[in-house]
Amino acid sequence: MEQSNLEKLYHQHFNKTYRSAYLVTGDHQLAEDAAQEAFLKAFANMDKLRELEKFGSWVSVIASNYSIDLLRKKKRMVFTDSIAIHADKNPGTSPQDSWEKTETAQEVREALLLLEPDEREILVLKYFNDLSIDEIASAINVPSGTIKSRLFRARKKVQKLLQPKNQEKRLNNKVSSKF
Repeated sequence: MEQSNLEKLYHQHFNKTYRSAYLVTGDHQLAEDAAQEAFLKAFANMDKLRELEKFGSWVSVIASNYSIDLLRKKKRMVFTDSIAIHADKNPGTSPQDSWEKTETAQEVREALLLLEPDEREILVLKYFNDLSIDEIASAINVPSGTIKSRLFRARKKVQKLLQPKNQEKRLNNKVSSKF
């Protein structure tokens, strides 16, 4: 493939790839490293990609996998509030809607970062990269049934992590509405 075509692919898919890596690592530097490494690996193995239309998803999966490897090597995770910049694509129109959406998104991101990297990867691939169960299974070489059960457990964990916050909000809303 020509250099100019590779550059186009890079520029077209870098943001999504970086966002995937960032959502897994929670660290800008690790995400940058993972995205760069993902593109290098993808370009070196272009002959293995059957459908060029799937390049974006493919390179994002490579970045997610590499992000998990980096986390295992570093055995640390850094949380930063600026993750909202990369995960929230469409803020609300009114200030109230925007605030509520940002607050909820922040809670979800905090819960996401409390999961194990493997669980986080599956949620990122499913909900941030819009991959199907079969695409995820194929990408990480795990049976579809296993992906379904892991996805179910990961969603339950996130739901459980969010539950106390939601109950506290409802209680605060009830109390504030009475005064």
